[in-house]
Amino acid sequence: MAVIEPRTSQTGAKSWRVKIRIKGNPQVSATFKRRTDAKQWAAKTESDILEGRYFQHAMSKRLTLSEVIKLYCAEGMGHLKDPYTRITHLAYWEKKLGVTYLAELTSNRVLECRAELTIDRTNSTANRYVASLSALLSYAAKERQLLANNPLQNIKKLKEPKGRTRILSERERTNLIKSCEALKKYPEMTPIVLLAITTGMRRGEILNLRWADIDFKRQQIIIWNSKNGETRNVPLVGPALSAIRKWSKIRPIDNSALLFPSQVKGKPQNCFHLDHAWRLVKSSAGLTDFRFHDLRHTAASYLAMNGAGLREIADILGHKTLAMVMRYSHLTEDHKHQTVTRMSNAIFGESA
Repeated sequence: MAVIEPRTSQTGAKSWRVKIRIKGNPQVSATFKRRTDAKQWAAKTESDILEGRYFQHAMSKRLTLSEVIKLYCAEGMGHLKDPYTRITHLAYWEKKLGVTYLAELTSNRVLECRAELTIDRTNSTANRYVASLSALLSYAAKERQLLANNPLQNIKKLKEPKGRTRILSERERTNLIKSCEALKKYPEMTPIVLLAITTGMRRGEILNLRWADIDFKRQQIIIWNSKNGETRNVPLVGPALSAIRKWSKIRPIDNSALLFPSQVKGKPQNCFHLDHAWRLVKSSAGLTDFRFHDLRHTAASYLAMNGAGLREIADILGHKTLAMVMRYSHLTEDHKHQTVTRMSNAIFGESA
């Protein structure tokens, strides 16, 4: 219920004071020089309070993007398997728009920043940056009720090229592993990279591994909660197995501890922050145009070139359908030819 009262200052100036009291909500008030303005504000504000918009708008005018990023990093990313990529993205948005109030954060401003991103980054990367900001704003709107809605929800993604299949050459693979072994400050990098190359596991899957997930007897890794929400077993063999055995010599007694905990003192519950160490070994190995995720492509390509079928590759990598592994189909042609040849020879005998 709105109450409008006339007021007169010591100088004789008249104004109109509006007070709105609605059960279950804090009282709000404002002062206007004209009664008409007071009535209009009262009607709109009452409507906004009843529909749950008013206090969201008020908060969005007081909180900056930087403040919400801090809130989100503290309590809104617990569900992420690998939060560091999102932290990197949000650091960019804090630098560009951190002082902007939520109420002033529009899709147009974000699109201007996205255009700057594409100057030295791919469309795919620019889309990921916007997706991270959109996730933050969805959190602000849905979980914290700081916004009525996410202003980025209708932004269309930039067109992305078809999935790339950049893989390590033999020489690059050798140089990368040597670079990992030489990086004494980050001994984790050797087992991490070997796991990625030999198993095709995702970055988040590797960084969130716990000792309880490693079955040395059966030589396998159990991924309890993969990206598609299913549990899968991954073979642990060869140099990756050897590297994990060696790494286990310094493992903690707690079987539920992370394989690769953070090096930050006092934070063993956090996973290892990979980005800096990865940049170091990549630079040392002389790798260009190569991302950590390309190690997954490398593993899939190696599997295909060594006789694995598309169904086997999909099972090992954790894909529900064959669509994601069709990019490796050309690498399985020789294997299919050899398979049909063996079948034909077994049935009809070898041709002259």
